[in-house]
Amino acid sequence: MSLPAPPAPAVGGRIVRPYTLTGGRTGGEGPVIALEALVAATIEGLRTKWRYRWESVEIIELSRRETAIIELAALLEVPVGVVRVLVADLRERGAVAVTDPPSDSPDRDKAEYTELLNKVLDGIKSL
Repeated sequence: MSLPAPPAPAVGGRIVRPYTLTGGRTGGEGPVIALEALVAATIEGLRTKWRYRWESVEIIELSRRETAIIELAALLEVPVGVVRVLVADLRERGAVAVTDPPSDSPDRDKAEYTELLNKVLDGIKSL
C-alpha cells in the first residue's frame, strides 16, 4: 500500500521568513499594539516612504485611510506579530500614527467601540 503524495508547494508563496522582516524581533520591546488599533499614514510617511523596505511601504500605502492592525496583517499575508513590530518602527519614525482602541474605562463610548469592531470584522470578511 502506497502513501499519498505530499501536497505540491504553493506557487507564488512568500519566500522570506517572517522573522527576517523584523530582524528577529518579536515586539517585546514596548507595549503591544492592540489588534483593533487603527494605523494611518502621516504626511511625513507618504513623503519619505521610499526610504523603507517594501513591507513597510505597503503598510504606509494601505494606511492612507485608517486600517486596523489585524486587517493589515491579512492584506499583507504576514503574521500579526510582524505587522505590530513594523508598525511600531514606523510610528517611532513618524511615518504612521496609531490610534489605540478605547480603554476599558467605564466612561468610554461603547457604541463607538462596537462600531469600530464591526468595521474590523467587515473588513476581514471582505477579504
